[in-house]
Amino acid sequence: MSTLSEANQRWHSQLDTSYQAFLESLTALEFGLSRKQWSTFRQYLSAHIDFEQANIEPLASNWESNTLKLIQSDHVILNRLLPRLDKAFTQIEQADAPRTELVRQLDTFIKMRNVLEHHDLREMENLYPLLDEQLDSDRVEALAANMDQARRALEKP
Repeated sequence: MSTLSEANQRWHSQLDTSYQAFLESLTALEFGLSRKQWSTFRQYLSAHIDFEQANIEPLASNWESNTLKLIQSDHVILNRLLPRLDKAFTQIEQADAPRTELVRQLDTFIKMRNVLEHHDLREMENLYPLLDEQLDSDRVEALAANMDQARRALEKP
């Protein structure tokens, strides 16, 4: 049996891996590869947020803690960062001195990593363990399987 915490960790591991691959190709100024990896990361992130909004947030909507509000705020921040990173990437790609522009834009890319790390911690410490405890095991297993299936559907054959 897989828990929601485990399924969420697998998704966040994929997010971390895909963002790391993007940053590595970007810092090597391999723009064609970077563009593909950026698109992959965006797809994983958007699908993860969509899954949580549709399937997880309703389960925590009546909690008295601020956990859900913080996670929803993270989703807003992450969605707002995406166009900023799109713009920064395009500016680097089109710059006469791309390495100089990359250095100028580094903070934007680091901010995404930081928000992802904090979001992951909030979910792994405050959301998913509580859901694993509060929901019956069949519901946990079904949701975890659905989360894994949604993530795997994004993988390229």
